[in-house]
Amino acid sequence: MQFPRVRRRNNGPVVRLLVLTTVVALVAAACGGGGGDASGRSADQSLIIGMDHVTQNYDPISATATADYTYWRFVYDTLVSTDKGPPEPWAAESFEPIDAKHWRFKLRAGMTFTNGEPLDAEAVRYTFQRALDDKKTPWRVRIEALQKMTIIDPLTIDFFLSTPVGNWPTRTSVVWLVPPKYTQDNPGALVTKPIGSGPFKLDSFTPGEKAVLSPNAGFWGTIPQLKRVELRSVPEESTRVSSLLAGDIDVAYRVLPDFADQVKAGGKKLISVPSGQSANIFFQTTTDTPLKDVRVRQAIDYAIDKKALLDSITQGYGKDLGGQVVGKDSVGYDPHLKGRPYDPAKAKKLLKEAGYGNGVTLAFDYSLGRYYRDKEIAQAISGYLDAVGITVKQNPLESGAWLDRLYAGSWGPINYWSIQDAPAYDLSWTLEIFRSDNIRKIDADPRLDQMLDKSFTITDITERGKYLTELAAYVQDQAYFVPFHSDPGLYAVDPSVEGVEFLPSTYLNLFDAKRTG
Repeated sequence: MQFPRVRRRNNGPVVRLLVLTTVVALVAAACGGGGGDASGRSADQSLIIGMDHVTQNYDPISATATADYTYWRFVYDTLVSTDKGPPEPWAAESFEPIDAKHWRFKLRAGMTFTNGEPLDAEAVRYTFQRALDDKKTPWRVRIEALQKMTIIDPLTIDFFLSTPVGNWPTRTSVVWLVPPKYTQDNPGALVTKPIGSGPFKLDSFTPGEKAVLSPNAGFWGTIPQLKRVELRSVPEESTRVSSLLAGDIDVAYRVLPDFADQVKAGGKKLISVPSGQSANIFFQTTTDTPLKDVRVRQAIDYAIDKKALLDSITQGYGKDLGGQVVGKDSVGYDPHLKGRPYDPAKAKKLLKEAGYGNGVTLAFDYSLGRYYRDKEIAQAISGYLDAVGITVKQNPLESGAWLDRLYAGSWGPINYWSIQDAPAYDLSWTLEIFRSDNIRKIDADPRLDQMLDKSFTITDITERGKYLTELAAYVQDQAYFVPFHSDPGLYAVDPSVEGVEFLPSTYLNLFDAKRTG
């Protein structure tokens, strides 16, 4: 599998829905003039991005949230990029399967870390082994099938796996390459003084508050045009917007739909890229509840007006998922597959056929504040179900308690859960949580297990995609979950800034970013 040498990262009863409104008090300067020095930043090609958070830690094996990946990708390289969905070479010039348990990667020649260490096969081997050795590495599960690595030559490394992993290249997309000598000689240094080979280097860092970057002149690919990038923590959404309108920042990362009109009225650019985070409910079929009957699960799907949820909850800035848990960029997404329509009469008919014509009561777990408007979505869903004869016993939980129940497999049997498709971009990876042996105890379906097993034996990306669409159709028919929409991905940018690329993964690309005035 050969690729071009250099690529850029691209990368019935009426149910009333809750419509959220937010009143924003803006500082006087936000109405025009004052506060910021955007003209000075234009002159020196610098950029200030107001972030919802700034990472506490630049060591890739110490992630606390996938949101940290946004920071690491500026400084570190990975073997492949999944910015466009299917894996493409990045630090690796090519990759190929010898078979589904044996993969060979060839690296680009001449790559170095910013301290001069070579980015070679040994650096790759060291990075992967370091992650495997630390069982607390959050993304270690992605590569835990790795049994052995063999260095063929300084630029070639073979990965030997314990089981077939047909999407092994995609799994390597979150393994951030680190310099062996620096990392071993300076224990803990990567936390605040990272050394990488990516497009930027870290000039200064105040954990949780601010990170300042400058271009890596030795980067092997497209060197960014910006001379200075400041990633500044502005956690309050209204403050990010007012700071942008006042000129104190140039980009407001992750803007709520409530502020969209205000951003546009203030003369700023509003960019919508629906995220890879999806809103869903899942059903536990491993316990003796009415949800073991597929007709009950399908009835719940028919009972919910997903279009109304999309319009109300996301104010039109999300995207309908078409009955699938992954978006259009993922391997296994089927553009021809459609979700069940809103049909309360059909829902009631199915419930009656299943023996619940006089109603049924089901418990419903959901978190409070862990996911985008989770409480509002859960309450709207409860209203829809009540309208067709399903009494919902709501169980709202703080995030930690919700997670504890989920991982103990003692939840639900209905659960609101937001699944992150990107940056994995692979249906089989997303559906692995439905395996019979998964600790969450969602399903126990031998056919689903067999289909997943088969999917991992297929290494050709086109053939994998075709087979995974069969898997997508099967799980939708079985109604193991009800997908609603992808979450909004809104970003606000000053008109003087061009070329900032926002991805469904919520990553930022700054290769083409520049100030024009």
